[in-house]
Amino acid sequence: MPNQYFTFNRDKAIEVIIYIARHISDPTLHSVSKLLYFADKTHLEKYGRFICGDTYYAMEYGPVPTNVYKLLKESVEGDPVDNAFKVDNGREVVALRDPILDTLSESDLECLDQSISMYGHVPVWRRTQDSHDEAWRTAWEKRGSKQTNEMRLEDIAHMLEDSEDLINHLNNQYPD
Repeated sequence: MPNQYFTFNRDKAIEVIIYIARHISDPTLHSVSKLLYFADKTHLEKYGRFICGDTYYAMEYGPVPTNVYKLLKESVEGDPVDNAFKVDNGREVVALRDPILDTLSESDLECLDQSISMYGHVPVWRRTQDSHDEAWRTAWEKRGSKQTNEMRLEDIAHMLEDSEDLINHLNNQYPD
């Protein structure tokens, strides 16, 4: 099942990056990516969607939200993204303003806060270890000679409670 069931929301992604960067002591490319992954898994399980509608790829150090990563890398290579955040020293995410909370739903904030509470203070190795879950391993093992491989939404959903109901919902979001 492709991740095409969700549409990436760039504006929401920018606010998520700022929100995470403002709420943890070590906002890096790695920590923002991992905290969003943990929040997205919770949001998918409870509410049937990812927060920003991103697509995850298995990379060496865990799942990476591909469009959020592109936004972060855009700032590494040039000016701040929409005057919202920048990346210093090739890895440190610096919020240049407060997040616009109206862009995020209550459920988005709930899952982001839960992820930050659980993983915002843990070392990088722990975030990496915990993100190397079954969905990541499946994609990583199928990558062949590539450095990355898309993580199937179905594989992420299968790890969650009530996975069959969730997968049915994802396959039938717009019933007749």
